[in-house]
Amino acid sequence: MIIKKKTKKIPQKFIYELVEKTDIIELINKYVTLKKSGDNYKTLCPFHNEKTPSFIVNQNKQFFYCFGCGIHGNVIDFLMQYEKLDFLSSIMELTTLNGMNIPYINNNYTLNKKYSYKQKIYLVLKKISEIYTNNLFILPNTAYIYLIKRGINQKTMKKFSLGFATSNNYQITSYIQKKYTNKSIIKDCGLILQNTKKTKYDRFKERIIFPIKNKYGQIQGFGGRVLKKNIKPKYLNSPETITFHKKKNLYGIYELNLYNPKPKKILVVEGYLDVISLNQFNINYSIALLGSIITKYQIQILFKISKNIIFCFDGDNAGRKANWFSLKLSLSFLDDNCTINFLLLPKNEDPSSLIVKEGKKKFEKRIQKSETLYSFFFRKISDKMNLSCINDCIKLSLLTIPLIKKIPSKIIRIHLRTMLGNKIGILDTYQLNKLISIPIKKIYKKNIIPIKITTMRLLISLIIQNPKLAKKIKKIEKIKQLNIIGKNILINLIKIIIKNKIFKTGHLLEFYRHTKLEKIFQYLSTWDHMIIKNKIYSLTKELFNNLLIQDLEYKYNKLITLERKKGLNNEEKNKLWKINKKIIKIKNKRYSF
Repeated sequence: MIIKKKTKKIPQKFIYELVEKTDIIELINKYVTLKKSGDNYKTLCPFHNEKTPSFIVNQNKQFFYCFGCGIHGNVIDFLMQYEKLDFLSSIMELTTLNGMNIPYINNNYTLNKKYSYKQKIYLVLKKISEIYTNNLFILPNTAYIYLIKRGINQKTMKKFSLGFATSNNYQITSYIQKKYTNKSIIKDCGLILQNTKKTKYDRFKERIIFPIKNKYGQIQGFGGRVLKKNIKPKYLNSPETITFHKKKNLYGIYELNLYNPKPKKILVVEGYLDVISLNQFNINYSIALLGSIITKYQIQILFKISKNIIFCFDGDNAGRKANWFSLKLSLSFLDDNCTINFLLLPKNEDPSSLIVKEGKKKFEKRIQKSETLYSFFFRKISDKMNLSCINDCIKLSLLTIPLIKKIPSKIIRIHLRTMLGNKIGILDTYQLNKLISIPIKKIYKKNIIPIKITTMRLLISLIIQNPKLAKKIKKIEKIKQLNIIGKNILINLIKIIIKNKIFKTGHLLEFYRHTKLEKIFQYLSTWDHMIIKNKIYSLTKELFNNLLIQDLEYKYNKLITLERKKGLNNEEKNKLWKINKKIIKIKNKRYSF
């Protein structure tokens, strides 16, 4: 059987090498903490709420599987599910991780151009960042003096690749126009503006420059802070480009990933200098939003990094509003393991100014005493309410119940429901439950296709889960002669394994992605045979013999039918006798494939 791929843009051999090179334990362990359990690694499933670990990762097979929700696959599938990426983006993520380039079969493909072009933009931004950094350390200059006054030392400046956009209107514009003639590069780097006279000039001028990196350290865009009071806006970011999306970025994620990849908690702040100052004081678990308004995408990223989030915005009106907005938006993402706290700062203070004034110990005490979501939730809503007044109790109920209903975690809903009951004087659990309860979504194993167990399917499943078995199957020609449904699939499977020297399930499945067999093979890869490991080979031999018996029985029954209709000649009778003898022989003395 010939497997037809939907796309031939990336060589299959390269995808296989990429999957082979990526250690699935190392990759998944960056997102969730895996614990060794026999031949496997276990953890709570990151794709559904559960109390007992049912998410299994097998290093030998390079494969993951959740017994709770049925989700499974190799390293590519994990990134697609966890990071919500498409197939190509998942491949790009793995190539970045492994320091590889994608070799396309045909250089004219659009996707190839898009990928290569994006890499070129990253390179341009890196070069520009080096110019800005060089500017900062040509002393004296206002940016360097300002940073020193804010308590930022030279080591930290270099750690975060800080820079300085001088008063020269054309430094970056001239550099880009000399180096790159492609007009789209000039536009997509996001660093050049054009006035009404069509004169091009630098976007950033007389600003401290903060390179905004992704988790791999690639610069996606820049933020700039003014140095003169009368210039607005105070902070200016790169525009939306092929590499920079403000709503999807978090400042400091590279440094966090580099120095503290699995923080127990994350301190979410507003600005670049907040992250930098905190980091200098060895509080290396902070991330900035690039503004005070959080997005759903950012919340999802934060909860993937840590289940414990502390919002710490500036002690002004905007900061207080940002706290409440963050709470409301976060409710839809709260599962049983999540906690959210709020560190409310003194008026006109921000994390950067406060850490410099107080030092690490005092600031961490503030973090420890930060207000819980529950306390902040009711305090904020019931502010200026008189809960001895029935109208205010009704008002509190009307305001809180729709918000509580948004929370997917049953435990958190119960806790908030109880608090509401205590505040409004309704202690009847049944009545409160009727007001607040929401339908609980059942977990369905989406990827499971209920199919009938047959000898051929069981055999294919064993080979998918143990590709090394294919090496022991010598007589493929004998399989070709069998009159059994699925023989071509089996033969093709064996040939692919032997030709490509595949020894792991996760790698094998990659050859069937985008084919008609993809879903059924994924299902067979998780089929639980309940077979002891050292019995797998002997069972495989038995299954092959069963196929041979099935073929002989098919031929035998065909001759019997013929005999009933019109009788058999001597040659056919002899053939029937030989088939019967062969069946008995196989049953008594096993054949070997």
